Amino acid sequence: MHGGHVYSMGESPLSRQGRYLAAVMACGPGAALSHRAMGNLVGIRPADAPPEVTVPCVSREVPGVRIHRTRMLDPRDFTVFDGIPVTSVARTLLDLAGVLRASDLEVVVDRAERLGLFDLDAVVDVVGRARGRKGARALRNILQTYERSTQRSELERAFKVLLESAHDIPSPFFNALVHGNIATHEVDAYWEAQRLVVQVDGFAFHRTRREREKDALSDGDLELAGHRVMRLTWDDVTVNGEVTLRRVRLALGIP
Repeated sequence: MHGGHVYSMGESPLSRQGRYLAAVMACGPGAALSHRAMGNLVGIRPADAPPEVTVPCVSREVPGVRIHRTRMLDPRDFTVFDGIPVTSVARTLLDLAGVLRASDLEVVVDRAERLGLFDLDAVVDVVGRARGRKGARALRNILQTYERSTQRSELERAFKVLLESAHDIPSPFFNALVHGNIATHEVDAYWEAQRLVVQVDGFAFHRTRREREKDALSDGDLELAGHRVMRLTWDDVTVNGEVTLRRVRLALGIP
């Protein structure tokens, strides 16, 4: 490196990793690959991205590199990937939240989860330290969805336990794929012979309008195909379990 430039010896062009490493080296001590370039490197945003580097507040300009100056320099937010100093995935999600549309950010977070790179605790931590940074609110909104999803899983388990306590109720298919009128839907519980679908949803008063509309469309499509759909809340399962079992028995035709 000389005068802020990194040179590649030989005729072959640098690989993507090589270009990213050269960009980080050119930006000096404390620099880390970040934003869209980091997302590209680890696969959570696979679209090609030019080098983007996060640096301490004082840094020179480097041709061909988009530089982000920051005072948010907690060691937890930085690591090394493929030999390249980078921001952590959690910090990268926060940074991307400040430059991407909300819909694109949802795709990135979903991809991070599918790749096994999404750590809910780490993202909650980095958002908690964001102190009003651009994008923090958008990422926090997505976190609420994941927190609901975690609690939904707990409710599904509670519903299974409730059913097991009623020995006269046959066991349904759980997480079944059921054909509706025009689409196939994954449902929480399904009694095939009685064509009964149960969906557990403990967050009816906290979901977005989009989520409620999506659920209504799904329920309607299943009903048009001849299925009955029962939606249960957290209280239905954990507080009013006996009443819920009576409702299920009635729907299944069990005296």
